[in-house]
Amino acid sequence: MSDFFYRAVQLSTRFNKAYLLAQLIFVLLFFASYLVMMQPFLDIRDSDIASRFLIRGLIDGANALLLTHLLLRPVLKLYLVNATKKLQPILWYFLYLIGLSLLWSAASMLTAHLEFLKTTQIDTVSFNHQSQQVLMEFSQFNQWLLGGFNSLIVLLGWSMVYLFWHNMQQKKQLQQQMQQAQIQQLTYQLSPHFLFNALNSVRALIFEDQQQAAQTVTHLSELLRIHLQTQMRPVATLAEEWQTAEFYLQIEQVRLEQRLETFIELAEDCLTQKLPGLTVLTLIENAIKHGISPNAAPGWLKVKAEKTDRSVWVLSVSNSYEAASPFKGTGSSLNNLQQRLQLQLGDSIRWQQTKTDQQFEVRMELPYV
Repeated sequence: MSDFFYRAVQLSTRFNKAYLLAQLIFVLLFFASYLVMMQPFLDIRDSDIASRFLIRGLIDGANALLLTHLLLRPVLKLYLVNATKKLQPILWYFLYLIGLSLLWSAASMLTAHLEFLKTTQIDTVSFNHQSQQVLMEFSQFNQWLLGGFNSLIVLLGWSMVYLFWHNMQQKKQLQQQMQQAQIQQLTYQLSPHFLFNALNSVRALIFEDQQQAAQTVTHLSELLRIHLQTQMRPVATLAEEWQTAEFYLQIEQVRLEQRLETFIELAEDCLTQKLPGLTVLTLIENAIKHGISPNAAPGWLKVKAEKTDRSVWVLSVSNSYEAASPFKGTGSSLNNLQQRLQLQLGDSIRWQQTKTDQQFEVRMELPYV
C-alpha cells in the first residue's frame, strides 16, 4: 500500500500540456453543466444569491479536479490501463468509483452547510402538475444518494474518456517507436555500402601518393566517427548532414582531382531543417559512384537547398552523367532513403528523380518546420 501511495504521488507531479488542457476543458464543462442545472433556482436579479451559487459551483469544480487528478488518474494508470479486458479489476474499480462518488457528494453537502452558502442548499422542489403545485422534499440521505449518483456519472464519464485518450497515446507512441526502429534499421543497411566505397577510394590512393593516402585515412577516420554518431540518432540537421558529406567529398576530391567540380548552395534558413541521418551523404555518394567516377572527362556535382515558400523547402542533388556506370546498381540506396523520408515525414514529402543524357537529379520538396 505504501508503494502505491508513493507511486501515486510521483505520478501526480508528472503531466503534460495535453492533460492540463483536457482537465481545463473538463472543469469548464462541469461548471457549465452546474449552471444549467441550477438555472431554475437562480435569480440573476439577486446578485447575492447568484454569487453564492457561483462560489459553490467553483468549489465543486475544484473538488472534481482534485478527485480526478489525485484519486482517479493514479488508479487508472497504475492498475486499470493494462487490465481493461479483465472483469475483476473493472468490478473493483466500479466499486471504487461508487465510494468516491459518495465521498464527493458528502463533501458537496458539507460545503452547502457553510454559513455563507446555506442559501444554495436545495432540499425542496416545487412544480406544477395538472394546475396544482406539487412540493417535493428531499431528506439528507436522499440528497446524498442523488448527489452520489450524479457524481458517479461524472467520474465514470471522465474515466472512460481518460482510458480512451491514454490508449490513443499508447498507440501513437508505439507507432513512433516502430517508425524509429525502421529508420534505424534502414540506416544500418547503408553502413557496408558506404564503407566499401570509401575504402576503395583510399586503396586507389595508396599506389599514387602515400602522403595523400595517409591524409585521406585521417579524413576517413573522422568521417567514420561522425557516421557512427549519426547511427546513434537517426535524425540530423542539414548543417550536420553537410559536415558528414564534406569529409566524404574531401576523400573523393583527392581521388578524382580535376574530374570532380562541386557547386554548393545551402541557404542559411535551411541549415536547421531536420533529415534522416546520412541523407546528403547517400545522395552525393550515389552521384559520384554512378555519374562522375565512371567518366574520364571532368564532371560536376551540385548540392542546393533553398526555402521556396513559408511551409516548403527544397533539397536537390544533381550531377553530370554521360557514360553508363560499370556498377550495375539496384537503386537500393535511393529506395532506402526514400523509405526513411516517408517514415519520418509521411505524405508531406515530394520525391522527384530526373535523368537525361547529360544529367541526373534527385529533387525533394520537404515541409519547412
